[in-house]
Amino acid sequence: MLNDGFTRITALLKVYRKLYIVIYVISLYKRGNMPEEVMTVVKIPIAEIEETVRAKHVLPKLLVDVRVEEDVLVLCFSDEFKSEEGSQLPNSPVRKRRRTHRRRNRMKTRGWETVARITNSKGQKCTVYKPFVDALRDPKLTAEEQEAAVIRILKSNRNKPSETSVQYFLQNTLEYLHSQAQGSSQ
Repeated sequence: MLNDGFTRITALLKVYRKLYIVIYVISLYKRGNMPEEVMTVVKIPIAEIEETVRAKHVLPKLLVDVRVEEDVLVLCFSDEFKSEEGSQLPNSPVRKRRRTHRRRNRMKTRGWETVARITNSKGQKCTVYKPFVDALRDPKLTAEEQEAAVIRILKSNRNKPSETSVQYFLQNTLEYLHSQAQGSSQ
């Protein structure tokens, strides 16, 4: 037994009437002044709940959905499984689909000097950075060399560029250089 600030966890598993009751006794020994905490967790397999509900009611063959809505457990049964979004069970509220949280792919541009702010051909307001202008200024570069230069610059600033990001910086810089070339020739 450790009395020097570590946690002692003792777990006791007890089966009573097909309910799985897990009692966790957590004793925190932090210089003897932390009280014991007893937490009771009840785990009931969904198959058992389904059996109990089927015994009381005449239900279709398949259990197609299980969810918790506020303080109610909802079991949805159907004769046949339909994977289509549009086929909801009768009297079943339409569930709002939650969006998965996606990490925004924002490029790190710290330390890059801003050359200009332009509106590109797609109507987006964007910033043109000096490293791209310097690398793409040479008109003799092929399209592959231009793309490789943009990827190299993005990776040098610890970015993980996607194809979309590479095209965004490449097109915006080329549009800026093209507008500058037209402006100086007039």
